[in-house]
Amino acid sequence: MKLNRVFPAGAAAVAAALAFGFAARAPAQESASAARPAGSAPRYLNVVHERLKPGHAAAYDGMLSSIRGSYERFKIPASWIELKSLTGPDEILALNLADSFGDLEKMGAGIAAGIAAHPELAGLQDRQLAENTTSVTNFIAERVDALSFHPATINFAKMRLLHLTVFQIRPGHEAEFAEAEKGIADAYGKVEGSPAWMIYAVNAGTPVPAYLMLTLLSSLKDEDAAAARRAAAMEAAGAAVQQRLQEIARSAYESIETNIYIVNPHLSNMPADFTAVDPAFWTPKTAPVAAQDKR
Repeated sequence: MKLNRVFPAGAAAVAAALAFGFAARAPAQESASAARPAGSAPRYLNVVHERLKPGHAAAYDGMLSSIRGSYERFKIPASWIELKSLTGPDEILALNLADSFGDLEKMGAGIAAGIAAHPELAGLQDRQLAENTTSVTNFIAERVDALSFHPATINFAKMRLLHLTVFQIRPGHEAEFAEAEKGIADAYGKVEGSPAWMIYAVNAGTPVPAYLMLTLLSSLKDEDAAAARRAAAMEAAGAAVQQRLQEIARSAYESIETNIYIVNPHLSNMPADFTAVDPAFWTPKTAPVAAQDKR
């Protein structure tokens, strides 16, 4: 979690306020994050989506590199995975992984303390947003294993690209979405080698019910494999299921948007147990060609 990703202004006071809000909503039975293996799917995702001004990607990256270095130098306890859009408009996606609102509260408190000790960092983060972005949205989503497909095989530390689909659902139609997702998972379960995916339900930050489908890719070739299995899965589902899925799409979905994002390890800031899964990727010495700006 980067302060500028969650609080566009207000620094420590706003961080403390959000931390209090997290604490108020945190269920008492939530388990500690230490129980989850490094890289496995967290219970919660804090997703921050930033739309870049045209031609400002390089300036944005330069300022973020300085911000990341400050977090590391000042030992501010914050972590995030940085991704850049390969499809659609120039966008940045930051993922903060947590297993409870208590985890987010703790991170927020650490950020607040770091910013209070280094107020110039808050100014730099505010300037980065003001100069280089046109919009920032921030929401929190909770993992839904019942609607996911082989969630235990997901490992964010091995992710190189992210295929993200955002479903906006008409209020009152959540059960239909669940029915559709279960039907699709059953169909893909009949096709050997189908890719895993995770479903997260947004519980704060959007005006209507919303769900995220995340498919973690090791390369773009994974998209070829997924496309090859799509027809086979629908055939395995049968005509009745296909018809029902179409009915649900017409009645329940407000919108569906899919994009692909590439991980930028240079601008990510993850803990040592996470980067140790693949240190050659997460702690590279030179910038990969794929991380350069889109043209």
